Amino acid sequence: MDALQQRNLKDFLLLYNQISETCFKKCANTFLSREITSNEDLCVSHCAEKYIHANHKIMEVFMEVQPIMVRKRIDEINTAQRTLEAQNQQTKVEENPQ
Repeated sequence: MDALQQRNLKDFLLLYNQISETCFKKCANTFLSREITSNEDLCVSHCAEKYIHANHKIMEVFMEVQPIMVRKRIDEINTAQRTLEAQNQQTKVEENPQ
């Protein structure tokens, strides 16, 4: 398994665990029986559905915003590089005033 697959599996398991913990805390109200009540089952279904839907929306926004952020960061790096090159050029001129 390569590093990308491992990271994806880790991310999936982390999300699964978060959903499980959140929905369990919200929906498991009583421990009088080993069986899951119909209310708990319905609560868990709605909770997981809502969590997954929210996660999809967040990913949609991230996919829209991420290229803009990358492009902005590249522009900042290019500007900093040009500034540094200009400063280096100025320093060379000042050190060798022929």
